[in-house]
Amino acid sequence: MNLNKQQHQPSDEALVRAIVQKEDTQLFEILYDRYYGFVHKRCSSFFKNKQDAEDVSQEIFFKVFLKLETFSFKSKFSTWLYSFAQNYCINYTRSVKYRKWENRHIDPEKLSAYFFSYNYDSCEIDPIQLKRLKHAVNLLSKHEQQLILMKYCGRITIKELGDIFELGESAMKMKLKRVKEKLIANYRASDLENLKLV
Repeated sequence: MNLNKQQHQPSDEALVRAIVQKEDTQLFEILYDRYYGFVHKRCSSFFKNKQDAEDVSQEIFFKVFLKLETFSFKSKFSTWLYSFAQNYCINYTRSVKYRKWENRHIDPEKLSAYFFSYNYDSCEIDPIQLKRLKHAVNLLSKHEQQLILMKYCGRITIKELGDIFELGESAMKMKLKRVKEKLIANYRASDLENLKLV
C-alpha cells in the first residue's frame, strides 16, 4: 500500500514546475513536509537554541517559496535546497552577530573598568589612567570601538570576528593589531593637562 502511494507521489522537480506555474501553496506544502526535517537538521547544526533553529527553518521555506523560479533544474532539488539552506544559515549567523554588536551601546567607562580590573580582585582603578583610556577609546571610530569591545570584552574569537567582518583570520589579526596600536598611540598622546578630572 505504501509502495503504491509512493509511486503516485510527484517528483520534486514536477512539484517545483507546478508550484512556479500555478503559485500553488498547497503543492508547496508537499515539498515542505518532504524536506522540513532535512532543513531543520541543517539549521540545528548552526543554532544550538531550538527556537532559533525552528525560526530560521521557517524563514528558509518562506524564502524558498519566493525563489523557486530561480531553480534551474541542472541539479537535484534536494542539492539546490541544501545549498540554499547552508548559505542562508551562514549569512544569518553573520548578520545576527553583526547587528547584535553594532547596535550595542559602547560604554568606554565599562570598557576601561574591564581592562583595569580584569583578574585583579582588589584592583583600584587609577582615575588618571581611566580618563586617559576613555579619551583614547573615544578617538577611535565607532567601528574600531566595536572591534575592541567584541574581542576583549565579548571574548569573540579571531575566527568569529573574521566571519562577522568577512575577513580571513590573517587579515583579521592584522586589522586588530592596527586598532590596538592606534588605541595605544591615542593613550600615550593624551594631554594630561587637558584631561580634567570631574
